[in-house]
Amino acid sequence: TALTLQTARGSLACIAHEDILYTIGGYGASYAFLSSIETLFIGNDLAEIENGIAQWSDFEGGGLTVDVYGVRAVAYGPLILIAGGHSESGVKFPTVIHILDTQSKSIAVDTDNSLIYGTRSSAAIVVDR
Repeated sequence: TALTLQTARGSLACIAHEDILYTIGGYGASYAFLSSIETLFIGNDLAEIENGIAQWSDFEGGGLTVDVYGVRAVAYGPLILIAGGHSESGVKFPTVIHILDTQSKSIAVDTDNSLIYGTRSSAAIVVDR
């Protein structure tokens, strides 16, 4: 049994955090840009994935505030920081940073920080001093 995303997407961000795999943004059918986030509980039992028991679902905290592809994500503690990308609406290269809190299952815009320059499809890392 194939394990298929609810929404086909390309140029997305994909990140595993603890027992959950997140797919973020990207573009879907007819290259429509996406703001949605899907999750898959991967846990310790690969048989559930192989047998089609595991299913993708919409992130219960909602999606990004902008439809975007080429977005990047990094995990930092219980948070997933989501930045960059290319958008068709408003600013082509948004400088906004979204914070997905894996504990409270919420997503919000970081109102204290933003990218100096918008970027798309770049590498992202966390440096912890």
